[in-house]
Amino acid sequence: MNSMERVFGAIRGEQTDCLPVAPYNGNFSIHTSGYTLDECYLDGKKLAEAQYRAWELVGQDVVVAQSDQYYMVEGMGVKTEYYHDRLPGVREVPVKELKDVGKLRPIDPYRDGRAYVYIEAVGHLAEKLKGEVPVRAPGCGSLAMAAHLMGINEFVMELAVTEAEEDTEKEKYIMEMMEVCTETLCRFAEACVKAGASIVQDADSLASLDMISPAIYEKYALPFEKKFFRRLNLLKKDYSFATLLHICGNNSRVAEKLADTGCDILEVDYKVDLSYYKEKIGDRVCLLGNINPAGNVMSGTAEDVREEAMTAIQKAAAGSRFILGSGCEIAVDAPLENVQALVKLGHGMPSSPAGRKQN
Repeated sequence: MNSMERVFGAIRGEQTDCLPVAPYNGNFSIHTSGYTLDECYLDGKKLAEAQYRAWELVGQDVVVAQSDQYYMVEGMGVKTEYYHDRLPGVREVPVKELKDVGKLRPIDPYRDGRAYVYIEAVGHLAEKLKGEVPVRAPGCGSLAMAAHLMGINEFVMELAVTEAEEDTEKEKYIMEMMEVCTETLCRFAEACVKAGASIVQDADSLASLDMISPAIYEKYALPFEKKFFRRLNLLKKDYSFATLLHICGNNSRVAEKLADTGCDILEVDYKVDLSYYKEKIGDRVCLLGNINPAGNVMSGTAEDVREEAMTAIQKAAAGSRFILGSGCEIAVDAPLENVQALVKLGHGMPSSPAGRKQN
């Protein structure tokens, strides 16, 4: 099996030749390849080349065209500064108060901000990998995008005050901002699919229950996640790809809601007990995770990584619908041998189809 067959077999719950392994290693791959971060988030060809070179060293089953978080919101008015070998920093936001939301418009992903950099990188990777390895596009989620437009602390405070005071006017503004952000994410993801992405995502870090309550998640994030996946699923009649939801933190209290979004893959953070997710929703969605990217992968040994990975496999691999990976993004300076050990371990493990348990 090649990686494309392996990953999509796991999504469908089929037996594969081994466990697919897909650490989220965008910026790690940039450094591993000898590029600087700013070279790649400003140049789609360099970003693609960096990811391809790192894939040749690591051999993971999914290659991701990812680096920073501001490529879409720059097209909506966020002003950033670029630094040598560092991620961009925000200099000014367009939404100083909620009534400024009326000025926002969804982006044209081919012209606004730096979305085109990532679309170009997806296209180059798809061409180089020739359909044998899935290409995962980035995709900042709607709630996280809204926070970038206003400032994270300011936006979270507005959410809390709006709910505490039952302020319908503020709620209207927030919902309007969520609609604009969701339309922007949909347009970007559709462009990535057309460029050759095999996996498109809604990565909504701010929707984490580490940041907001379950009630706020269900009101302000869940409906827009569902809308995103419904819209992207319409493209499946013409293109072959899968959809992915990533939310940081421990979201066990809304696990079944996450499966309700309609995503094909749920990327699970390291704070979550994989066995709980496997029991609750493992028959409805393919789980991806959940090695701690800032733990053993960053500062442990290869043997430490293998032991942690075996725990994840024992909890979630039975019955297929499991991809071994990191709970979030691999640290930029993680040792190459640790990421290689993760991939090698997974590729040495048998897979079992849905309905069968591993011995």
